[in-house]
Amino acid sequence: MEKFRKVLLVDDDDIVNSINSVIIKHARFADEVESINNVPTAIEFLSKTKDSEDRPEVIFLDLNMPDKDGWDFMEEYEKLEMNGATKVIMLTSSISAKDEERASSTSQITAFISKPLSPELLENIYESYLVKN
Repeated sequence: MEKFRKVLLVDDDDIVNSINSVIIKHARFADEVESINNVPTAIEFLSKTKDSEDRPEVIFLDLNMPDKDGWDFMEEYEKLEMNGATKVIMLTSSISAKDEERASSTSQITAFISKPLSPELLENIYESYLVKN
């Protein structure tokens, strides 16, 4: 598996972010992991880094967050016009078929994956959704 330079975790649960960060680093999925626990800060970070080397290559996005959720994030994200430079993986505890359908019909979302993250799941995500053809 090829290692990514940077991954962004957007999840309101700091413990989940810490665990996922360790899993990503231990699996050698990415050199660097940035964790942000709310949508406005994540969008601000992306707007500052979208044209730089500091831009994440992959975003793991939680759906269910207070105030602004994953769908609010996607509305703002689309305005940034990242044009596929960053892959968004919706990593969620949602079991709603409506959420999964909505994600699959949103061109900016690469995959809809159920938590928890694991090294095996990272490899599956890489091989199924991120490998460069």
